[in-house]
Amino acid sequence: MLVHDVRFGIRNLVRRPGFALTAIVLLALSAGANAAVFSVVRGVLLRPLPFARPDRLVAVWPDQFVSNDEVAFLRARARGLDAIASVSPGWLMALATEDALPLKVTGARVSDNLFTLLGVDAALGRTFAEGESNPGRERVAVLSDTLWRHHFGANPAVLGRSVLVDQVPHEVIGVMPNGVEVLGRGTDLWVPAVYAPGSPQYRQTTALALARLRGGVSVEAASGELAALAGEMRREMGKPEDWGQTLHASDLQESITGKVRPTLLLLLGAVGFILLLGGVNLGTLVLGGSIARARELAVRTAVGASRGLLVRQLLVEQAVLATIGSLAGLALAWSALPLLVARIPPEVPRQTEIALDGVVFVTILTASVGLAVVMALVPALLAMRPGLQPLLRQHAGTDTPGRQRALGGLVAAQVALALVLGIAATLMLRSLWQLQQVDPGFVPAGVLTFRLQTTSSHRTLGTGVPYLERIAERVGALPGVVAIGAINHLPMSGYSWTTSIHRPKNPPAPGASAPQVGWRFIWGDYLDAMRIPLLAGRRFSPADTEQSVGVAIVNESLARAQFGSVAAAIGQRLVQQGGGRPGPFVVEIVGVVGDVRHVGLETPPAPELLRPLQQTFMFPMQLVLRTSGDPAALAAALRQAAFEVDSTVPVADLQPLPTVLSASLGRSRLLAFLLSVFAAIGVLLSVVGLYGVVAVRVAQRAREIGIRMALGASPRAMAAAVVRQGIQYALGGLLLGIPMALALARYMNSVIFGITARDPLTFVLLPALLLGVTMVACYLPARRAAGVDPVAVIRSTTD
Repeated sequence: MLVHDVRFGIRNLVRRPGFALTAIVLLALSAGANAAVFSVVRGVLLRPLPFARPDRLVAVWPDQFVSNDEVAFLRARARGLDAIASVSPGWLMALATEDALPLKVTGARVSDNLFTLLGVDAALGRTFAEGESNPGRERVAVLSDTLWRHHFGANPAVLGRSVLVDQVPHEVIGVMPNGVEVLGRGTDLWVPAVYAPGSPQYRQTTALALARLRGGVSVEAASGELAALAGEMRREMGKPEDWGQTLHASDLQESITGKVRPTLLLLLGAVGFILLLGGVNLGTLVLGGSIARARELAVRTAVGASRGLLVRQLLVEQAVLATIGSLAGLALAWSALPLLVARIPPEVPRQTEIALDGVVFVTILTASVGLAVVMALVPALLAMRPGLQPLLRQHAGTDTPGRQRALGGLVAAQVALALVLGIAATLMLRSLWQLQQVDPGFVPAGVLTFRLQTTSSHRTLGTGVPYLERIAERVGALPGVVAIGAINHLPMSGYSWTTSIHRPKNPPAPGASAPQVGWRFIWGDYLDAMRIPLLAGRRFSPADTEQSVGVAIVNESLARAQFGSVAAAIGQRLVQQGGGRPGPFVVEIVGVVGDVRHVGLETPPAPELLRPLQQTFMFPMQLVLRTSGDPAALAAALRQAAFEVDSTVPVADLQPLPTVLSASLGRSRLLAFLLSVFAAIGVLLSVVGLYGVVAVRVAQRAREIGIRMALGASPRAMAAAVVRQGIQYALGGLLLGIPMALALARYMNSVIFGITARDPLTFVLLPALLLGVTMVACYLPARRAAGVDPVAVIRSTTD
């Protein structure tokens, strides 16, 4: 019986190709959008971490970098944690072999028990053994699958091979499985962190801590124990009294994905609206089609078909239609998913796990078909309600008040859903525009940035500064170069070091921490190359060396916070803790510069302290090159110049500064783009639904319109009546959609910038725009109504 109903439904759809094609396209759009976004959400948020028993893994103090002596303390005292490992991600390293030029890679320095704690085995070879983090052990490295395939040609003979990591020999002992990520996307290799107890590196806060819970211990219980241990750690390690107050454990998956969760859930909600809108639109098409088929259904009832049988056949017909449309949408999502993933910003984790897998396929297919059948149920039942005699006496279908109200309700629902999507998209577009108007504190146009991944031969000030000077001399001779300088971390790079400061005569209270400020060190003509304005004092000079008095340049925010004004800061002294020298030391402020937004355009500038590279320590520097022409045109010449100075140092991250700035807006740009696409789909669906309903109503009222015009009604009046009915549907949708949009806007507060979630302009313009689109959608049916020939219509209905 079911097979018969399916065949019958397919024949009915073939007889109505226009209806079937329209419905399939609309369903494919909604199902495809849902499948693509749900694949991303599942891969990033919902899929379990690819580790052994991931529910028992926690991040220790996930928002705080810790030192290895702190990790050692917790290993010895935390009874609720079965094991603790450390990961220091994001190290840029130079990898060299005997038969290839140096390659810039991203490495992670990890404790030797990391992969054992995670329960991850190497796909080839082995991972680290206990004790390989100890000083004096032979240096070893584990490669990522990507690095192994692209740089070593997937050759198994790489095991046991010696490679130079920052010019230090390491033996390759293993290759990890494809897609393994540990607190950092795009890691190319892992090396054991070798820190000897008592050394300065042992106390530097450069690592993140992971742990596995003991059996029967909950995350909450582990957090309670860590909070209790914080006081003991403060006393034994000489920490300030306010240190460690937020020490806790957090579910590892939540700590990895927490920052992107609001954005992805917002997208998932938006495509859920698209799916609902597609179902409502199908319901509208079914109800409109049932009006045209009313006489057919009445005849079948008259010859003995039960109403239950007819309802079942209508539902099977819609299920067939929904299945075809959903499969088409899934095929569309499968082809479009790589394009979507390519637009996802790098800070979104677990991108290698995004796929349209069986779970996504079954979920979207079930949801799409189920929703389509449910939305077609009411129209199918309403189609059975008219009496037989009125229908059989007419040559065309008729309508009932119940179906008119149902059509109006479905159209209003479509307008409401389209309004919600439109307001969400407009809020994001306005937020993105506001972000793009923010002054970053520097001029990005005309600047080329690159990183020199200096090896161990250039890691001291005595060797590194002369190397940079040779680079500046060679690169500065290139045509069009205006200025060249360097900084440890470029603005918008995602890295921001801090240091503690206080005025010599105003030390922090006993047990309290000194104020924390941003800390950068610069070299060369960095300020001129970035066009960061000097507000008072002077720039650094070659005379500011290790042997001279410590000097600093502060930004306007720090000058005003500490000294009340820009001018008052010049000549003042600050005590800095750390920053390249052991213990606290005094620096003299010699200049004040404008504020720079280092963290992101949406983050207000913070107080910052700039130090000359010559008075700190050597670090892989990010160079900036200002040119008088197109900076990208110098890329090849720059690489050649750097190669001629030292062929063992790779040039990395070569890109114009506007590209870096644009990449910092990646998440907002992606959200605005996708919401705009979804809003366009929503408006298209609602307009198609509204047009179809109004057109059906005009066809049904053809006799009435003809009689009215024969009695003296003007064509303009009849057209206005049709438009007025469409506007009534739209106004109903706006009244329903505005409260829904206000509820959604509250959730969007965390992802928008520069405007309120209840932005008055958005909530006025979008309804007005949607109302205007509604009037346009009603224009063609209205024009058709105005062109009715009264005599022809009356004659055709009385034959």
